[in-house]
Amino acid sequence: MAKSAEKLPRGIDRKPGGQYRARIFRDGKRHTLGAFQAIGDAEAALSIARGEIARGTFVPPDEQKAQRIEAAKERQRARISVDQLAEQWFAWLEKIGRSRGTVYTYRSRYRTHIAPTFGVRPVVDVTGDDVDDWHADLLSAHGNGVARPAYLTLSSLFQYAAGKARDQPRSFVPLIPESPVQTVGATKHKRVKDGGDTVLTPSQVRQVAAEAPERYKLAVLLSGTIALRLGEVLALRRGDVATDPHGQVWLRVERQLQARGQGLYVSPPKSEAGIRDLPIPAHVAEHVTDHLKAHVARAKASLLFPRTNKGAEFTHPNTLRNAFNSAVEAAFAGMDEEDQPGPAVFHTLRHSALTRLGQQGATLAELMTFAGHSDSSTVLKYQHSTRNRLAMLAASLEEGAGA
Repeated sequence: MAKSAEKLPRGIDRKPGGQYRARIFRDGKRHTLGAFQAIGDAEAALSIARGEIARGTFVPPDEQKAQRIEAAKERQRARISVDQLAEQWFAWLEKIGRSRGTVYTYRSRYRTHIAPTFGVRPVVDVTGDDVDDWHADLLSAHGNGVARPAYLTLSSLFQYAAGKARDQPRSFVPLIPESPVQTVGATKHKRVKDGGDTVLTPSQVRQVAAEAPERYKLAVLLSGTIALRLGEVLALRRGDVATDPHGQVWLRVERQLQARGQGLYVSPPKSEAGIRDLPIPAHVAEHVTDHLKAHVARAKASLLFPRTNKGAEFTHPNTLRNAFNSAVEAAFAGMDEEDQPGPAVFHTLRHSALTRLGQQGATLAELMTFAGHSDSSTVLKYQHSTRNRLAMLAASLEEGAGA
């Protein structure tokens, strides 16, 4: 005689392996509560689920599982330290194409000024008060010249942690809802007397060039007249110099020498605007031919300012900086203090050239071309003289109206 089928309570069936499976309907969907060896356990699971449904507290098992997984991930994210976050951030910056020099600068600032305070701390534990105290201590110890860039680096790091960095993939799961780096006034630029405000006259630029070593005279003149950066000067090659049919000498700028990290290396400009063709003034062009004959090898790829005469090795930026500093000291030695220019560094040459261009009435677009900038706000300061002249004109109109 065939064995009769086992009669089971509603919501329970038996799996092929013999286990009792408990299931319940909720919101038009069947939810499996689990599989049990004993029918009593399956009945207990059903009873608990029905009670939770009656009280409005029922959470389906699949949702419970998802919640447990998310909670585990949240605990894991909560354990991520600022050091670990920084390494992820640096790797991401490299992946999206930030220059080697830029990433090196961020790493250096992080290692020197951020890691000692925040490195081992969990990202989620860093508060706005912590950042305010850190910034205040850094400002007191090192001044705004150190505190501001370090703060900006920390800000970028925590924007990444919050999933709000530019070009950040949507798949990134934020570690924090908002960045705690919100110190009022910390991003404000405060000028220091480091040569950034000094403007050398054309005559003073020629004086400094005259005191520089022979192989660097042209470097001083180029930066002081067409506003080249130090790294751009040292990356120039013979093939970058060309003369057009009208006799105008032009200089192609398309690379820069970097000295950050391990050794010297060449990189492209930060933006396309940095690649530019600049006219060399006639009084400087006169020196170009002599310099090429005396100091540069004949191949087009030969460096314009090699470490040794007609050599193939780059001059280290510090070598040119030191030569410039010595030339400045020699050029203005013996002058009365009131006749001397202010503090001057190599960047003063570029600043001076752009300032004079602004004084001569260069348009914003022309200044951006000479400077190699894609952001107009960076060169607006060089138009201050033009704005002063406009103000004087406006004042004269007012005087005329009262006549």
